[in-house]
Amino acid sequence: MTIERAIPTFGIILTGSALLATFAGCSSGSGWESQTTTGSSSSADDFQMTSTATGFYGEQDAQFWIDGEDEGQGSLSQVTFASEGADFDPEVDPTGSFLIYSSTQHSTQSDIYRKQVDGNTITRLTFDSADDAMPTFSPDGKWVAFASNRSGNWDIWMMSVDGGAATQMTSDSDHELHPSFSADGTELTYCRRNSRSNHWEIWSYSINSPGVRTYVCDGLFPQWSPDPLSPKLLFQKARQRGSQFFSIWTVEYEAGACSNPTEIVSASDAAIMHPSWSPDGKLICYCQVASPQANGGAWPMQAEVWMVSVDGSGQAPLTTGNFRNMQPNWSQDGRIYFVSDRGGEDVIWSIPAASAGAQVPMQTIVDATEPLPGE
Repeated sequence: MTIERAIPTFGIILTGSALLATFAGCSSGSGWESQTTTGSSSSADDFQMTSTATGFYGEQDAQFWIDGEDEGQGSLSQVTFASEGADFDPEVDPTGSFLIYSSTQHSTQSDIYRKQVDGNTITRLTFDSADDAMPTFSPDGKWVAFASNRSGNWDIWMMSVDGGAATQMTSDSDHELHPSFSADGTELTYCRRNSRSNHWEIWSYSINSPGVRTYVCDGLFPQWSPDPLSPKLLFQKARQRGSQFFSIWTVEYEAGACSNPTEIVSASDAAIMHPSWSPDGKLICYCQVASPQANGGAWPMQAEVWMVSVDGSGQAPLTTGNFRNMQPNWSQDGRIYFVSDRGGEDVIWSIPAASAGAQVPMQTIVDATEPLPGE
């Protein structure tokens, strides 16, 4: 199937064996298509960039990480071990015990898997012939919402955390992706590609009244704040002029009303993508891709994971080196799980958020590991 989009992406790009990452564009524009095929590469056609950028990667050396005072690698852990295909879309359950993710290690189409974060065995939750991706846990850890094209286009589905029959939650003819639950579990938000406007939009509906849906704002990859007292959505959005690179935003969304759109992180020479909240909602981790136009619209050769306070202060890199580090996701225990090709294959690794060192206040990092109110 061919998915036409107005936003060129480092996105679901098929690289032979893997449905890699997430319609995660580095810029906005018009006129390219991504082929969703089996066993063959897809390409971005007619990708045009008019801006110039110097890029920002930092010095290249033999070290993988900035990790504490001695800049060692002792805290870096490989979490999944696909020897073929790829593992991606990591998310950790509310207890910090289980990882759920997408993988093509057993099929040319992606399926959803679950494993203990420190375990060796994996449980395959979906087996259909379509692609299943972008899983997310409900706040009580009993349900998994995910995106699937099993009905002909991308829709949101939900199943038990143990797998089994899935329920289709959306059925529009437009593509719908990347579900996210509100902290109280009453709202399910996702992004939708509007075929009329050629824009990605964020929509939300009540779990108890799924037929009633509300437009929130334009954007991609929404994620609800984990703080029940803070009705905020975190997402990425492309500029509508200049470089059109992505930046990270928040918006307040309550009782069907959207307010206070706030840009947290942006860069003139890099795409800022894949944002994720810390457990207390005070920090954000994200992926930074320098000079996106140099990749020609394809999955980037190099990307880094960063973190920042929600007020935009204290930006700090978590990774450095000549690797592709993407899709960071914060766990309840303070570790950040992400996709990296540092071992040769795109699989899931983790690193403590404290590895950013003194650039982020230590008290903030400690707070990020504490339980949410009411737990």
